Amino acid sequence: MNNDIRLLCREVERTFGKSSLTPRLFDDLSRSIMRHTGILLSPTTLKRIWGYLDEGITPRRSTLDVLALYAGWQSFAHLVSGSASERESGVTTAGIDVARDLAPGDVVRLFWNPGRMCEITYLGDCRFRVADSIATRLQPGDLFSCHLIIAGEPLYLDALNCRDDTAYGAYVCGRKNGIRYLFPIPDPE
Repeated sequence: MNNDIRLLCREVERTFGKSSLTPRLFDDLSRSIMRHTGILLSPTTLKRIWGYLDEGITPRRSTLDVLALYAGWQSFAHLVSGSASERESGVTTAGIDVARDLAPGDVVRLFWNPGRMCEITYLGDCRFRVADSIATRLQPGDLFSCHLIIAGEPLYLDALNCRDDTAYGAYVCGRKNGIRYLFPIPDPE
């Protein structure tokens, strides 16, 4: 196992709350990853990454990205480069400029603590519709505007209109620790 994957495994274990994984715990880890990211990684895949199964298979980058996302990083590359360093101000290029980077119909999956997930569909003109959600007040059918989605920063929603036609105005996701996002959403293994 190379050092970068070893670092990733330690970060995942810290998030999972177990400092060393036994083969039996991989089922629980698989379920926890599914709950937090919406993506299923099989216990067998996890055992390969942790070295419990020696099959000489190199993990896919998308699999490493899902594990990094679970551990609170934007991607495996961000974890390895340590790009989550704290800065008070500065120019950011990490994120989604909605008008430039998205096309109508694109889906973005958002995550923030504690255990919240929201899948949003881009409608065009910086407008989104909530398609799915877990543990958040945002519910399927809610509409809002948003111009930037930046990992590690709070996500500010404008003109939030809920499915019951209640207009709430502004809403913030991930106020304390920011949000993480997954886009494009990788195909399941």
